[in-house]
Amino acid sequence: MASSSSEIGVTLDELTCPVCFELYKEPTTLPCGHSFCHLCLETSWESTEEDTTCVCPSCLDVFPQKPNLKKNVIISNLVENIKLKKGKVGLGVKVRDADHGYMISWGTESYCELCNGEATKRCVPCDLLCCEKHLKPHQQQWHKLVSAGVKIEELRCIEHGKPIRLYCKDDGSLMCLMCTAGEHQYHKVVAVEIAHAELKDVLTAKYPHVSQSMESVASQLQQVQEEEEQAENSSRDAEDRLEEKRMLVCQLVNVSVDLMKSEIKKRKMEKLSLLGKQREKLEQQMENLRQGKSTMDRALQKLEAVSFLQGSKDLLKRLETMSHFKSVQRTPLPVLDFSKEEKKLDGLITFNKNYLLEIQKEPVEHPEEVELDQNNLRNLYGRTLSLDPNSAYRWIKISRGLTSATLTGTYKQYPEHPDRFDLYPQVVSFESFSSGRHYWEVDVSSSSSCGIGICLNSMGRKGRGCVLGGNPESWCLNKHYDKCSAYHNKQCTTLSVPREPKLFGFFLDCEAGELTCFIDSQVLHVFRGNFMDPVKPAIGVCVNSVRFVHLVK
Repeated sequence: MASSSSEIGVTLDELTCPVCFELYKEPTTLPCGHSFCHLCLETSWESTEEDTTCVCPSCLDVFPQKPNLKKNVIISNLVENIKLKKGKVGLGVKVRDADHGYMISWGTESYCELCNGEATKRCVPCDLLCCEKHLKPHQQQWHKLVSAGVKIEELRCIEHGKPIRLYCKDDGSLMCLMCTAGEHQYHKVVAVEIAHAELKDVLTAKYPHVSQSMESVASQLQQVQEEEEQAENSSRDAEDRLEEKRMLVCQLVNVSVDLMKSEIKKRKMEKLSLLGKQREKLEQQMENLRQGKSTMDRALQKLEAVSFLQGSKDLLKRLETMSHFKSVQRTPLPVLDFSKEEKKLDGLITFNKNYLLEIQKEPVEHPEEVELDQNNLRNLYGRTLSLDPNSAYRWIKISRGLTSATLTGTYKQYPEHPDRFDLYPQVVSFESFSSGRHYWEVDVSSSSSCGIGICLNSMGRKGRGCVLGGNPESWCLNKHYDKCSAYHNKQCTTLSVPREPKLFGFFLDCEAGELTCFIDSQVLHVFRGNFMDPVKPAIGVCVNSVRFVHLVK
C-alpha cells in the first residue's frame, strides 16, 4: 500500500475514471478489463441509439449483451484508502458532487495537492494541482496541463461538465468523451492534442504567406505614408510660394499706387502754385480798382465847382493809371488728368479678375482614375476575406480556414448570436468596409445556385426581410446555372452572360458609392449606393459550396 506522497499521486492517477476523470465512485469492471464509475457507464450506454449493444468507452469492445455489472471491491477500497491517507497528511482533495453539480474542496489550491509544495501546473483530467516533482507522471501520460491559476471549469464541456478531451472536425467544436455518444457519434473526432498539432501545421504552412502579405502590405503602407508626407510637403510648399507671390503682388500694387499718388500730389502743387500767383495779381488789381472807384465816388459827390476843380488834376492822373487795366482773356491752366494711371490700375485689376475666373473654371486635377482591369485591381486592392461563423445559417458548414461555406444536411449546433441568419442560408464576412477601395473574388464553380454581394452591417438577420438583395440594405448577384441577375431592394435586373459563371470579382469604391461586378475580366454590372456606412461582403449558398478566393499580391 502506498505511503509516500509521490505514491499517493500515482495511485490517484490510476484510480481515476476515464469518463468523468474523477476518483471512482462505485467502480465497475467490464470483461475487457477496463473500469468505470457505475453511473458513468450506465449514462454512456443510455445515450447510444442501439439498445441491445454495449460498448466499452475506452477500447470500444462491443458486448452483444449487457454485462452483469458488479462493484469492484478492490478498487473501491483503494479509493477509500487514498482518501483516508490524503486526509491524514493534510493534503487537498476535490470531489465532485454529482447530485448538485459543484466541487467540494479541502486544502488550498495554491499548493501541490500531493506534498503541499508550490504548485506550478494543474492537470485537467485529474483536476489536481501539482509541483514539478509530482507533475512527471501526468506528463508521461500526456495529460492536459494548464497554469495553476486557470479555473478548471473553463476547460470543461458546457453540456456534460466533463473535461475537454476531443475535437470534432466536422463541426469544429470541442467536446468531452460523453459527447461522442450524441450528435457527434458518426463524426470525425480526434484528440485535442492531434487537432492542435494539425491546426499548428496548417497555420505553419500559411505563416509564410501571411508574412509575405504583411511585408507587401507594409511596403504599400510605407508608400502611402510617403505619398501622404509628400502631398503634405508639396501642398505646404505651394501655399508658401503663393503666399510669397501674393505679398509680392500686393507690394508691387502698393508701390505703384504710392508712385501714382506722389505724381498726382506733385502736379496738384504745381497747378495750385500758378493759380495762387494769378489770384494774388487779380486781387491787387481789384484793390486798386476799388480805391479808384471810391475816389471817383467822392469827387462826384462834391457840388462846388472850385473844390471839384481843385482835385481834378489828381483824379485825372489816377484815372490815367486805371485806364491801363484792361480786361485780358486769361488762358486757364490745363485740368489735371490721371486717366492714364487709372487705366494702368484698371488693367491690373482686369487681369487679376480674368485670372481668378480662369482658376475658378479650371477643374482641379485629380489622380488618374484606376483602370477597371481585374489584374490591376487585384494587385492594388486585393483582399482575402474570411467568413464570420457567428453569422452562419445553422445548416451551413464553415471551413476550417473560414473561406468556404457549404450547405449541408446536418443541423449545426452553433451558439445563439444576434448576427446569425435564422431563415436563409447566408453568411457574411468578418471584414467590414466604410472607406477606401477593396477588391475580392468569389469561386462559385461548385455551386449551381447562389447569391453573392454585400450588405450593410446594420441589415437585419432574422425573418423574411433579410434575404440578400430583397431590401434597401443589400446588393446581390444571383447565379442559377448559366443565368445571372442583379438584385437590390426587390428589384431584379437580368444580366447576359456567355456561359455559366465560375468566378465573380467585386471592386468596392466606398467614396464613389460603386460596387463593380466582374466576370471573365469584363464588367458585368455596377451597383450604386451609399457605401460610406459599414458594409460586409456576403454569401448566400443554395447548392453545394461557395468560397472566397485567396488573393496573393
